[in-house]
Amino acid sequence: MSYGSGPAPYGEQPAYGGQAPQPTYGSQAPYGAPAPYPGDPAPYGAPNQFGQFGLPPLTPDIAPLPGASFGEAIKRFFQRYAQFRGYASRSEFWWSYLFLVGSIFILYLVFGVSLAALIVNDASESSAGLVLTLVMGIIGIFGLATFVPHIAVMVRRLHDTGQSGLWALFIIAGLEIVPLIMCCFDSRPDLYRPEWS
Repeated sequence: MSYGSGPAPYGEQPAYGGQAPQPTYGSQAPYGAPAPYPGDPAPYGAPNQFGQFGLPPLTPDIAPLPGASFGEAIKRFFQRYAQFRGYASRSEFWWSYLFLVGSIFILYLVFGVSLAALIVNDASESSAGLVLTLVMGIIGIFGLATFVPHIAVMVRRLHDTGQSGLWALFIIAGLEIVPLIMCCFDSRPDLYRPEWS
């Protein structure tokens, strides 16, 4: 290659005084990062053949459902009854939480109305006890039936925010407010893992 005849082909050094090859836009490594070599896998968090974040795509059984409607969230709440691995979107968690709080409110409202009706009608102790036992039994069964899926969806929501699911154990200590605040955080898809062990 003679002096001034243009850029050298890729891989060759230009002659003294010749023009060095110019990199194409976007092919340079970010400031401070090592230069990529052909055949190297994409770094964690960089786009590659798997998708947006350089990780294999999540399987449908552990993937979150962003923008879930109320019906979809309740359906997934019961479908994934005791599934603690995976992720739950913010809408999945909060719609199911609204369902739980609303259901418990309605059940206690029925309990209060039943109690008031028994007092007003001056019912006998045996019939009053039977009605109150029945209503409290329904509340207890509902609580037991929804406790495990509630913890499971909270653990999946915590995974979605990049936190450990062990934060849900605060519920046992009566401090549910701690994981509830953490469930308000944004999703962290850059931290998704194909499996939670």
